[in-house]
Amino acid sequence: RTKIREEVSTYYGEHSSSLNCLVADNCIIEGEIENCIVFSGARISAGAKLKDCIIMEGGRILSEASLKHVVTDRNVVVRNGRTMMGDENYPITIAKNSTI
Repeated sequence: RTKIREEVSTYYGEHSSSLNCLVADNCIIEGEIENCIVFSGARISAGAKLKDCIIMEGGRILSEASLKHVVTDRNVVVRNGRTMMGDENYPITIAKNSTI
């Protein structure tokens, strides 16, 4: 059985951009995302830039953060101005409930 969640639609900010992404319901996208998968309840703040990332449920990427080839588990917070870059063959993974 699958869980039925009736959530609000995803909000895209006025200056946000999304290219080749899969975004679930109940997200707030205000930054730039490219080739990303974003799970329900995630928030990408204005000024954040993500490329080739997976942000799981409840993840928060704060302003001016820059992520490339990063996989975050549930409820991860990436603070303002952080830069994290993995490789296509060796992405960076961040454990559940972490704050970076």
